[in-house]
Parts: sequence; C-alpha cells; structure tokens
Amino acid sequence: MSMRRTIVLPLALAALIAACGGGYGSSDTGITGTTSATGNAVRVADNSFTPSATTVPPGTTVTWTWAGARQHNVTFDDGTASATQASGTFQRTFAAAGSYAYHCTIHGSVMSGVVTVR
Repeated sequence: MSMRRTIVLPLALAALIAACGGGYGSSDTGITGTTSATGNAVRVADNSFTPSATTVPPGTTVTWTWAGARQHNVTFDDGTASATQASGTFQRTFAAAGSYAYHCTIHGSVMSGVVTVR
C-alpha cells in the first residue's frame, strides 16, 4: 500500500499542475497595473495611461480608450493630439520605427507614455 501511495501522489500532483496551465512564456502576466506591454490598446483613466509603454510593429494602429470620469488628451511630442475628452477613443497608426512619446497636457509628465515601433 505504501508503494501505491508513492506512485499515485506524484501522478496526482503532475495532473493538477497540468490542469492549472502554468502560463510560462505568456505575454499576459495577469497582474493588474502592468505599465509595459506589447499590444495596440491603451486605457486612459484618471491620471494614468495603462500601459504607459507599449511596443508595436510598423503599420499598427494603437487605440486609446477613455475609462475614467475626468477629461484627458493624448498629445505627442511631434504635435499629433487627440481632443480633450472624458469618454471615447483616439487612434493613431504608426508607420515608421521609432519612439513616440506622449502625455496629457492637463496633467503633464505625471500622465505620460511612449509607443515604441520596431
């Protein structure tokens, strides 16, 4: 009986681990408040862009979606800007590789982000 328990427990543990997944190598960490990601969606909430840094390939359109109650804008250092708004979306397509810094002109550098295109 002890021999059977020695075999069954490791097999049961292996099955449990397999059922849980593990998620190693996944780009989605499942951690709320991640500030860096690879993707094309940015959440605009009260005084923050989430993620504040994102990396996309050339030709990608990034969409900023307002989720908070306050007014914000997305203003790039090159002059491209959204309207100042409390809801809705703003989109920009990034054709060329580079680093594109942006901020909210109402909240300044405490509410800033960057899109890296590579």
